[in-house]
Amino acid sequence: MNKSTNTVYVLSGYAKCAITQQGKYKPGNKHSIGLLTTDENYEDNINKLEAFIKDLGWESITFCMVETVNDISTLSNDVLVSSFLRAQQNGQSLVVNDLPITVH
Repeated sequence: MNKSTNTVYVLSGYAKCAITQQGKYKPGNKHSIGLLTTDENYEDNINKLEAFIKDLGWESITFCMVETVNDISTLSNDVLVSSFLRAQQNGQSLVVNDLPITVH
């Protein structure tokens, strides 16, 4: 993954919680997610990115939209700003909406 770039790709979609996570997410509930990555070849490496999300306890992953963010100052949400910085440092970062879309 290219960690030297300022560009971050935001893949938005949904995933189902597979395991209990710090009492925050209930298995079976579906949440909206945002995967931030510096991998400009994210389309070719989608299996690797999905494996990253699965390793964090999520399954049934669907991506609906991709946005390109070149400038952190365009982000107004503190969670997205911190995730953007984590993605630049680590190559990727996952954001999960605390409120489920569907409840199991």
